[in-house]
Amino acid sequence: MQKQNRRKPQVIDATQTPYTAFGVGVVKGNPRKCIKCGERIKRGEHWRKDTSAADPEHGRYSVIQHATCAGARG
Repeated sequence: MQKQNRRKPQVIDATQTPYTAFGVGVVKGNPRKCIKCGERIKRGEHWRKDTSAADPEHGRYSVIQHATCAGARG
């Protein structure tokens, strides 16, 4: 007779984990300026948005960057 596995399944709340999103153009709710070069995200430009995990003290935050950004704030 086999022994049954009695561990409870683990549930991961995906709304509490960090994630990366990719997209094109201006999206409502996204940050407006590239974190790397400081320029505004414009229509038709590809971008990458990184969102942090939920933090009880600071909440969640997001930063956005042009997909091919090589610039730096200066």
